Amino acid sequence: MFLQLLLISIIFIGFAVVGFAVKIIFTKSGKFPETMVGHNKELRKRKIYCIKTEQKIIDNKIKKMNRSQGPSCSSC
Repeated sequence: MFLQLLLISIIFIGFAVVGFAVKIIFTKSGKFPETMVGHNKELRKRKIYCIKTEQKIIDNKIKKMNRSQGPSCSSC
């Protein structure tokens, strides 16, 4: 039973690998699709960034807010 399940799993994984290979070979660019958030154009269009970029944006907003408010009790 275990051997049959193992064989079926290997066959399905083999089909998946062959499917990806065929897609990569027969597309125009021939490149694997970009999966990193920071390099994906569609995600950038929707203003979805990686966590490091999100943190920089938030930090810049906080700095701008603190500068515009001037000195406050939190700086004491």
